[in-house]
Amino acid sequence: MPADTSDDDPRTIPVDPAVHVETFATHQTLTWKAGSRSQFVEAVRVLDAVPPTASVVVDDTAVAGRQRRSLSDIESESDTATYLRIEPDAPWTLSWERRTQPIVSVSGTPSATLCRRVHRRTTDCSAWSDEAVAALYGLTTDETP
Repeated sequence: MPADTSDDDPRTIPVDPAVHVETFATHQTLTWKAGSRSQFVEAVRVLDAVPPTASVVVDDTAVAGRQRRSLSDIESESDTATYLRIEPDAPWTLSWERRTQPIVSVSGTPSATLCRRVHRRTTDCSAWSDEAVAALYGLTTDETP
């Protein structure tokens, strides 16, 4: 088990980096430490549920205020963007934020499959154990893996 997870925390998926699950009355938010902005953009571009015309909220230090753009207008290489939120026509959003270490979050009512796929594509995690898959499905859906 990775160092930043705990057997005592049922809201943490035991993968590396760990996925933290917060449940609210109307939605969930899953977060994890991630790779670069370009890695996030490329991971989003291969998702069938996210068309090139999907709306993206961008916070960029080179421009005052947040802007809306389409995914096709987002450059994968940029040193000035600090926040991206992808808003496809789906019951969830995907975000990348530059903090001390970049963070990816999935909010809304995403499927376990989507969360796992995005986690694997935005981190160095190459595989999930059966235990981790079961924990994710248990926290995000009534389905079984």
